[in-house]
Amino acid sequence: MANALELLKSAATAGVVGGQSPLEIFYSKLDQQVKLAGEVKDGKTHKTRSLWFRKDRDGYVVRIGRNAFEVAGSKLFRAADLDAVVAILTAAKEAIAADDKLQAVIAKHSAERSARLKAGRAKKAKK
Repeated sequence: MANALELLKSAATAGVVGGQSPLEIFYSKLDQQVKLAGEVKDGKTHKTRSLWFRKDRDGYVVRIGRNAFEVAGSKLFRAADLDAVVAILTAAKEAIAADDKLQAVIAKHSAERSARLKAGRAKKAKK
């Protein structure tokens, strides 16, 4: 038992898991949304909560990120079809890569969300 605890203590980490920064994680989520848009175009259905775009009577409404980060002065974007959704998501990725302030906002949001989740887990563990 003592060896197991020593092993766990020596392997514990509080750093970046998986070697990804918050920005790299966000980019991978953007790529995932592009993939999901392609799947929706092919007829596959997804839960709308997991999508950053939703269909309405005029086409699609797209947000960048689950919490809709402000990119190019707007939080919501209109797309006529799923190809336009992909174009908006791709353009957002390029805009984020060129905007240091937006990158900082994304990293800050990630850190705050992580802290909230850790606090919630700590409350559950105490019970």
